Amino acid sequence: MFPRKYKKLSGFKRFILKLLNVYALDRETLNLVNPNYKNSGKNTFKINKESIILSSGFLKLKRKVKSFDIFYRYAPNNLMWNSTTRWKRIIPDITKRDLILTSLNSLKKSIIKFLSFNRINTTINLISDSSEKNFDDAIFELLDHPLININFIDSKIKGNRGTYIECCNHAENAEDLIFFIEDDYIFEVDCIEEMIITYSRLSTLFDNDVFLCPSDYPFFYDSSYKTSIYLGKKYKWRTVEETLLTFMMSKALYNKFKRNIRLVGEQENEPFEKPLHEIYKKNPCLSPINSLSYHISRDHPATTEEWIDLWNNNYRKFIG
Repeated sequence: MFPRKYKKLSGFKRFILKLLNVYALDRETLNLVNPNYKNSGKNTFKINKESIILSSGFLKLKRKVKSFDIFYRYAPNNLMWNSTTRWKRIIPDITKRDLILTSLNSLKKSIIKFLSFNRINTTINLISDSSEKNFDDAIFELLDHPLININFIDSKIKGNRGTYIECCNHAENAEDLIFFIEDDYIFEVDCIEEMIITYSRLSTLFDNDVFLCPSDYPFFYDSSYKTSIYLGKKYKWRTVEETLLTFMMSKALYNKFKRNIRLVGEQENEPFEKPLHEIYKKNPCLSPINSLSYHISRDHPATTEEWIDLWNNNYRKFIG
């Protein structure tokens, strides 16, 4: 092993801790003092305060999270991107409405799990593209929860690019974290907690805000490119240079890269997300190793089959 220098806990402090039979952790060596064996060996994370990962040490989180704005754009009547026929997904015979409700059901579960232990002002901004009132009402009923703020926006510009620009326009009013979401993703219950805590942790390590993508896309394995791996809360995260249009950023990053972020919707690009990929060459973007969310498209949405149970657990709510 490489030699490492530690700043040891003072002998007097260790003596006092032992005398009082207090469970403690030496920040530098990570040695336990009077360990509580029922809880020993576990990493510790306190939102906006600190993280202790037993393999790497103590980190005071300088990057505080002030608020969380989700921009969820949905189009229940649209065909799949680049398709001229009825909806064809890897899950047969589902309607677009079923897909949206299943997506939102999984997202709600993930948000509530996080907010049950962490009080951060959270708003879901619903960007509707030609949705009927009865379907909007079904969404409001599904998402109703005292911990979640709901903001409804009827997109002035229709279509994929139009609703994306609508998200950008309303992101101008966000205070801190911004999460753009497309309507064909399902989310692991740990997704929001993992992303927000990891955002704070990695932005502290980089001393710079980062972009996060919640999906470990299969296309990340199509080619070989350089990457670096970092520890999040439970997941490992790696730097990537491309994403689709479901990603997290800060208001500061939005302001800094506004031109490129908006160009995704303001001009035709090949690929669609090319202006974002140009940003990732300048500012780190990371995705989890093993997905926190899955894109329910024509192709297999993950490198494993774990998404199938997740889909079934969230879809059952909407079938007779």
